[in-house]
Amino acid sequence: MKRKKGILVAVGILALALAGCTTGGTAKESGDVTGKNAIKQEISVSLPAPLSTLDTTQTTDKITFTVVQHLFEGLYRFDDDSQPIPGLAQKVAISSDGKTYTFTLRDDAKWSNGDKVVAADFLFAWKRLVNPETMGPNAYLLDNVVNSQAIREGKKSVDEIGLAALDEKTFEVRLKQAQPSFLSVVSIGWLAPQNEKFVTAKKDAYARTSEDLLYTGPFVLKDWKQTGDEWTLVKNDNYYGKDEVKLKTVHGSTIKEENTGIQLVDSGELDLQRISGQYVEQFKNDPRLVTKPDVANQFLDFNQKANPALADVHVRKAIALAINKTQLAKNVLNDGATPLNGLIPSGLYTNPDTKEDFRKYSGDYNLYDVKVAKSEWEKAKAVVGNGLKLKLLVTDDDNGEKVGEYLQSQLEETLPGLKIVINKQPKVNLNQSRTDGNYELSVSGWIAGSSELDSYFNLYKTGSSYNYGGYQNKTYTALVEKARTTDANHPDAFFNDYQAAEKILLAEDAAQVPLYQSASNYLINEKVDGIVFHAYGDYFNLRTAKVK
Repeated sequence: MKRKKGILVAVGILALALAGCTTGGTAKESGDVTGKNAIKQEISVSLPAPLSTLDTTQTTDKITFTVVQHLFEGLYRFDDDSQPIPGLAQKVAISSDGKTYTFTLRDDAKWSNGDKVVAADFLFAWKRLVNPETMGPNAYLLDNVVNSQAIREGKKSVDEIGLAALDEKTFEVRLKQAQPSFLSVVSIGWLAPQNEKFVTAKKDAYARTSEDLLYTGPFVLKDWKQTGDEWTLVKNDNYYGKDEVKLKTVHGSTIKEENTGIQLVDSGELDLQRISGQYVEQFKNDPRLVTKPDVANQFLDFNQKANPALADVHVRKAIALAINKTQLAKNVLNDGATPLNGLIPSGLYTNPDTKEDFRKYSGDYNLYDVKVAKSEWEKAKAVVGNGLKLKLLVTDDDNGEKVGEYLQSQLEETLPGLKIVINKQPKVNLNQSRTDGNYELSVSGWIAGSSELDSYFNLYKTGSSYNYGGYQNKTYTALVEKARTTDANHPDAFFNDYQAAEKILLAEDAAQVPLYQSASNYLINEKVDGIVFHAYGDYFNLRTAKVK
């Protein structure tokens, strides 16, 4: 199972090497885990793009977040069933009104250098996240903390935030409103602590390489430089739960071509490879195939600032209604994906009183309808004239290419005069292009780090750092703000407000076109056991994984 040195540069001669390799790599032979024939707890995994920043206040993409969750643990973490349980916090006391959380840290909570994790480390990290001078894109996660939103909007001093390090072990959080999902939110790696002395000493070099970070999670990082294609996870001996961590070493690589990764799994050089599309069908009867539904959406996004035609609601509605999502999910992707007709995917949030999933509660929007799509296109003639050319940004992998070509075909066939030009980019480049607003149409996705509904609705709020396309609707933003601050004792009220906001976003304004709820598929060496697939945030989690 150990990856041979030079796995990435050796791809060109892989065919010659396959004949001399056997599946299973170096995983031995016997159940003896103490003697010379002990099973080597070392595996190799791949991700489809390089890691971006490992500064937890700045991380946004799911690929990097997968590694973040192995390196940085916060007050709470997700268990195998994606439920929040104590992490670096030993316990929490919640006030009777649900607005004050008092966390007590574990005595054995340590940084990877052996220093004690203290409450001031959380205070520093959370203030750094919302401070306008250092603010990260996920600062909105703390908007319910007293004064936090006003701070990030530049209206109050960061020292006025509703947080306090009462002593070394006690961290207090004061909320504006009760928030039943708050422990889920603090389980996200984005809210992990940061060591002020270390961060300050590193200055601009902080998080640039694996040596420029301190860690609190089950693993530490080695052999990584920003945008590098290889990295290594090594068991963190200063982690309080180290006895639960069985793997000693995890070799990570960027493998963009799925076929290359599959060959490496077959040869025993690689133990985990994500696959999609045709490969899922090819391996559907293979015991190594693991399929997990994602609590995530994939959608078509409009940049209204980049092309004036996209500011016209009839253009957007025509495009939204011209896409057969069922055909896309079932026939084009055929990888476990399901059609999605709303902003929120199934399985994200259930009303605690009625037990009804929000997706079922809110209903479906912009169902495929060629007749109405053509009618909307006619209404848009004043804007588009006899034709309109739009650039569609997609990822340069198998899924991105297939989805792009399907959308191109559907839209050009249904809407006369519309020309779609596909622009394929690597995932990291695509994310940057979206951030920079350098696109007209884009296929993108969103997976929440927790069960918080607001993390999806925030994408289109006025002023949101994720509102790349410039959507503006005061009523939508007001409804989302109202829902987010609604008393948690009245779940029907915020369900109703979020439903009204979703109706404005999709049915009235067609500001986004939901496409499908994705599924993740992996080829995993059968000798590797205990990999966990959380509902939120990461692709996979190796905290309790082991080689059998």
